[in-house]
Amino acid sequence: MRGAFIVFEGIDGSGKTTICERLRGELEKRGRKVILTQEPTHDEIGTFIRNGSVRGISQKAEALLFVADRAIHTDRIRELVDDGYVVICDRYFASTVAYQSSPLNGECLDREWLIEMNRPIIMKPDKTFLLDIDVDLSMERVNVRGERSKFEDAEFQRSVRRSYLGLAKQFDFAIIDASRTQEEILGDVMGRIREII
Repeated sequence: MRGAFIVFEGIDGSGKTTICERLRGELEKRGRKVILTQEPTHDEIGTFIRNGSVRGISQKAEALLFVADRAIHTDRIRELVDDGYVVICDRYFASTVAYQSSPLNGECLDREWLIEMNRPIIMKPDKTFLLDIDVDLSMERVNVRGERSKFEDAEFQRSVRRSYLGLAKQFDFAIIDASRTQEEILGDVMGRIREII
């Protein structure tokens, strides 16, 4: 049985991690082999990004680290899909483009440079879902989680959301209303991936 590569994108607080876990459970109940993964990864480069060791470097250098992590990750994803796994990924290349091309502390990178830098190393997902949500609601969810990261600023997230919506149009992402209940979102997602898996 052929595997599949499913990606979830969205601003902070949109519910990506939750829906990834719910989808994994639903597919495993149907007898599919499923791997849940995320970016940045928990491998060497991804962990370096996650633990904050990249402070003091330029945004361009940080973007290159994300792409290096993704290059290694994509090789693994390709192998898993070839082995019949459904790979569910919490963030992929669109996150780098949406976040790094949005102004943060007065700095942002060229959107097309980011896309072209990723193009040689990415694998085209079978389906990418953009969990779209109003920023005020997403920030309410983030506040419940506790301490915010440097990216979890409302104005910055509004810019990221606009970028994501542009990417969704350019790359044909399925846009999902993430303000609904988890059950409604999962039902919508399952309806859209039946033809894939």
